[in-house]
Amino acid sequence: MKTKMVQYTAMTVICMVLGILIALQMKNVNENKVTADRLEDLQYKLIDTANKNAELNTRNAELYQYISQLENDYAQGSASIETIIKEKERLAIFAGLREVKNYGIQIDISCSPESLIRDSVIRTFVNDLRALGAQAISVNDERLVATSEIRATASSIIINGNGYNRQGTFAIRAITDPSKEAYILSYLETLKKSVLSDATLRNDQYEILFQPVKELFIPALSEDSLAFKIDLLMPKTTGQ
Repeated sequence: MKTKMVQYTAMTVICMVLGILIALQMKNVNENKVTADRLEDLQYKLIDTANKNAELNTRNAELYQYISQLENDYAQGSASIETIIKEKERLAIFAGLREVKNYGIQIDISCSPESLIRDSVIRTFVNDLRALGAQAISVNDERLVATSEIRATASSIIINGNGYNRQGTFAIRAITDPSKEAYILSYLETLKKSVLSDATLRNDQYEILFQPVKELFIPALSEDSLAFKIDLLMPKTTGQ
C-alpha cells in the first residue's frame, strides 16, 4: 500500500513537471512565432515606408524642376511682360484714366452776375484747344475724353454727368506744347476777341483770362463718370 502511494505521488510529480516543461516550451514557441511575425510585419512596413519616401523624393524633384522652369520662363519673358505693362499704362494715360501733369495753359471764363455762361462758349475754347494739339483737357476738374459731354440746363453746365453753376467761373486747363506757347496764346487772344464781339454774347459781359502754367495738373477721369461706360461694348473677335 505504501509502495503504491509512493508510485502514485511520483507519477503525479512527474506529470506536473512534464506539464510545466510543455507549457514553457509552448510559451517559447509562441514567443518565437510572435517575434517572427512581428519582424516580418516590420519588414513590410519598412519596405512600404521606403517606397513612399522614394515617391516623395521623385515628386519633390519634379516640383523643383517645375519651379526652375517657371523661373527660367519668367526670366526669359520678363522683357515682354515689362513691355505689356508699359503699353497698358500708356493706353490708360491716353484714355484719360491717369492724372497727368506738364506745361499747360489755363483759361478762366466768367460773366456778369446777371448772366449765365453758355455751354457753346466753353465748347468753342475746348474744340480749338484740341485743334491746337492739346493732349489733355479738363473743365472744372472734369477730365474730357471722347465721350464727354458739355451741355447746358436752365441753371447748370453738365460735364461728364456732373452739374456746375452757370454763374460760376469755369476753368479750362490744357496740356499743350510749350514750344508753341506764343502761337497758342496769340490764337486764343484772337478767339477771345471773336467771342466778345459776338452780338449774341455781348450783353453777357464775359471775362476771359489766359495763363501759362509751368506745371499744370489735370485729374484722371473717374470710373464712376458717365463718360466711362463700357458695359455695352463687346470686343470683336478674330474672324468675325
